[in-house]
Amino acid sequence: MNGRVVRADRASISVFDRGLVLGDGLFETLRARDGKPEFLTLHYRRMTRSARRLRIAVPVTGAALKDIIATLCRKSRMNDVAVRITLTRGRYFGGLSIDPSVPPSLIITVTPVPPAAPEVRTRGVKVAISSINKAAASGLDPRVKSINYLANIFAKAEGDARGAYEAILLGARGEIAELSTSSFFCVLREKVNGESRDVVVTPPIDTGILPGITRQVLIREMKRARIPFREGELFPRDSARMSEAFLCSSVRGPVPITKIEKTKIGTGKPGPVFARLLELYEKACAREIGAGKPPRPT
Repeated sequence: MNGRVVRADRASISVFDRGLVLGDGLFETLRARDGKPEFLTLHYRRMTRSARRLRIAVPVTGAALKDIIATLCRKSRMNDVAVRITLTRGRYFGGLSIDPSVPPSLIITVTPVPPAAPEVRTRGVKVAISSINKAAASGLDPRVKSINYLANIFAKAEGDARGAYEAILLGARGEIAELSTSSFFCVLREKVNGESRDVVVTPPIDTGILPGITRQVLIREMKRARIPFREGELFPRDSARMSEAFLCSSVRGPVPITKIEKTKIGTGKPGPVFARLLELYEKACAREIGAGKPPRPT
């Protein structure tokens, strides 16, 4: 916390912090294995861009952040962790005005990643469609991972109430945007250069979605592997023609979706495109951990 390593049961933050009082801040969540963070360059880049958008100074370099994460992992004696980086505008002095002279608060925590149930990837998961409109809930800028997460919290609550693993938030025109804590992909059969092919489709950023890091990694790997892919609008009614679907997040990676509400996706089992993308993603994670390069802001 703000340059000091403290035990979780002794950590505290001021009751006057703007993150607590006003929800004025942002965060990043990533995974680290053996003290090595995955895709930290991409997370740090998104964090610095979001901080500029919110006019909050980033008090740590990418290289220093990498060292902090390694230190926390070593002191906690955990090999596989979720890293949460929270940056707020700091002390609240009343009112809503922004005072750039007030130093920000930086809080970095590590918690163990619980082992995923094997059936999540072997059988897939069901997702629900939330009544919460993503466009109305985005606030200032959907590209900022704001600590104000009420829309996502209540979308997830709707999914939980219906026995779903996650919940889809829809855009202004009822199009699929993203899930409460992850990005959405599906596979459609389409013509590519006159030939019928499986094409991976994901909602575009201008739908009002967060530019997910795992989403970026998968798009990069699909381009390298020359897997047919496009960004395009999707609607709940398209579920019936999806041969596969999956979600992805930084801690969980890709997870197959086999049912959207009551609609079975494809055969109702994880498919070959998902298996291929999971393989590519795991190889990308292995390369990233082996690279060990400090992140650079842009």
